Amino acid sequence: MQQWEADDARRKHMARLRRRDTAPELALRRVLHARGRRFFVNRLVSSRTRTRADLVFSRARVAVFVDGCFWHFCEEHAHLPKANADLWRQKLLANRQRDARHDEVLRAEGWKVVRVWEHEDPVQAADRVERELALWAQIVDGRWSMVDEPQARRPVR
Repeated sequence: MQQWEADDARRKHMARLRRRDTAPELALRRVLHARGRRFFVNRLVSSRTRTRADLVFSRARVAVFVDGCFWHFCEEHAHLPKANADLWRQKLLANRQRDARHDEVLRAEGWKVVRVWEHEDPVQAADRVERELALWAQIVDGRWSMVDEPQARRPVR
């Protein structure tokens, strides 16, 4: 990928952009918290990749990423800047490929990855996250019932 140097004005502008606590992320956190869900924020979830999940449910091994439409090249809302359009296209496609590699590593380590676009309704996104958490709860409940059953069948002396 081609490299370019930003001028001071561009560098200052980019430094002001938030990496965490964005409005879509806060909206999702607010909905999940109101539903009684507790989670870690902006946490490293793997030693094999540098990615930090926006929300982490560590016991359930669910990592939630709230992706911005521009930086993660949303097919519905992405628009390329007119200046250096080819360079931006390569950069944004590389971001998508990087996200896919991170997802692959996390899934290989047993994580469920949920990607939410910034334009998604926070309630619907929270529903998707809760479905993953419910699946985990079913698995855990199923394991506990399988463990407890054989003990219940033992003869009483």
